[in-house]
Amino acid sequence: MNKTCLQCSAPFEVTDSDLAFYEKVSPIFNGKKELIPPPTLCPDCRRQRRHTHRNERNLYHRKCDLTGKSIISAYAPQRNVVVYNHRDWWSDKWDAKTYGRDFDFSRPFFDQFAELLQVVPHMNVAVGNVENSDYCQLLTDCKNCYLVFESSHAEDCLHGFWLQKCTDCCELSFSHECELCYEVDNCYQCNHLLWSQNCTNCSDSAFLIDCIGCKNCLMCVNQRQKEYCILNQQYSKEEFEQKKAELNLGSRKMIDALQEQFHAFSLTQPKKYMTSVQAENCTGNYVQESRNCTACFHAHQAEDCKYGEHVWRGAKDGMDVVTFGRNAELMYETTNTNINAARCAFAIQCWSSFDVYYSSVCCSSKNCFGCVNMQKAEYCILNKQYTKEEYEELVPKIIEHMRSTGEYGEFFPPSTSRFSYHESVAQEYFPMTKEEVLARGWTWDDEVDAKDQYLGPIYEIPDDIRSVPDDITKQILLCSVTEKPYKVIPQELKFYRDLGIPIPLKCPDQRHRERMALRNPLQLWNRECAKCQKPVETTYSPERSEIVYCEECYLKSIY
Repeated sequence: MNKTCLQCSAPFEVTDSDLAFYEKVSPIFNGKKELIPPPTLCPDCRRQRRHTHRNERNLYHRKCDLTGKSIISAYAPQRNVVVYNHRDWWSDKWDAKTYGRDFDFSRPFFDQFAELLQVVPHMNVAVGNVENSDYCQLLTDCKNCYLVFESSHAEDCLHGFWLQKCTDCCELSFSHECELCYEVDNCYQCNHLLWSQNCTNCSDSAFLIDCIGCKNCLMCVNQRQKEYCILNQQYSKEEFEQKKAELNLGSRKMIDALQEQFHAFSLTQPKKYMTSVQAENCTGNYVQESRNCTACFHAHQAEDCKYGEHVWRGAKDGMDVVTFGRNAELMYETTNTNINAARCAFAIQCWSSFDVYYSSVCCSSKNCFGCVNMQKAEYCILNKQYTKEEYEELVPKIIEHMRSTGEYGEFFPPSTSRFSYHESVAQEYFPMTKEEVLARGWTWDDEVDAKDQYLGPIYEIPDDIRSVPDDITKQILLCSVTEKPYKVIPQELKFYRDLGIPIPLKCPDQRHRERMALRNPLQLWNRECAKCQKPVETTYSPERSEIVYCEECYLKSIY
């Protein structure tokens, strides 16, 4: 089935297997299946719409609406929502069912849902089992973390995104089981690794790309089980240590020069068309130990997924999903709906839940429709309690009403998001101007101009870490790119000194943006292997200058 996107007018295909999946995940009430219709938006526009409901990195000071105490929150003070401290939110001090209401068949569903979103309390940040990690969001089982987002089982980490079982790290993204690492992306089981990407089991090295089992190496690409190498050239231990001693990695000017040299060198080395390990019948990028995943980006131990991001650890049978896994299956158009969950569609942050539709933050719940911020609920509609018989009779009537308004089968529109477009993940992957956002009827809150946030004297950061005084932690620093103010906290200064690396000149958000820019876009193109001309589907667009090999040619070139 060929269709045209109602938002961007791009053509897209709905395959027979897609239609079979929609039928598979369609809800059943009183023995009748309420078929989910094919999408009206293309995969990219569907992804953008889901991302407008995710704020991963923006945190604010505001008051808890339950206690009046000052809290850190993912919701800006001017947003028209009720916010509780997450500890109070999880407590029995309140009951989400007290906000329940009847469904009004004279009005669209999304309007009624948006009104419910405004009155039912939200948790200030989505965290669970965290200790001394106040300035974080989307965290579980973490300790002593600062500005770490979408992570679990991390300890003593700073400025990270998607860290799993990492310790004593700073400026990491999409990395697992790393220790004492800095400015790395997509690295696994690494120790004391700096300014590197796509590495596994590497240590005591800096500036590596696509290396495995390497140690004491500098500026190397595509190396396997090597030691004492610089720019892929082998040296003796004595020669390596002498050349390394000539480099002052504590100087920002030296780091900048080395990064420029390393980037030029990396372009001379072949790239595998897809960053993958044990990926069977998969397309996308950053795929490990997965099978039958189509157009999935960052997949780990996933199976039978399509159009997914962060599908991992037991993710199965999901389509149009973001952060889906930990033994979850049969999900459609969801974001952060996972952890022993199944049969959910059009859902946001519904954990350990079953048969939940068109709901947001429903935890350990089942058989809910149009619910907001519920815990251990069953047979609820718009937060109102029903019997099983009443529920199964009423929901089909609501779905029929949604069909008449064109809402059934569509994810929540961006206009219902609790976040402004510019603070959502959508702005990161689909950047738009204020005028473009407002023209679509979406939300844009004016930001305070970074230049007006600090009027004090500009603090000159010393080039060499050895010259940095203790009182830098008391200073307000200005980002060299955005002029946004930022600080270096004491734990951060200690980390830089322990590793002998310079103080960053850019604010955390800019550092995150530049690290994400090293990753290829969430888009696939057709091009040919530069060596054998075999066609490949890759995230390297045809006009890019990298040397892209198919898997067979890539492996032959490095072994």
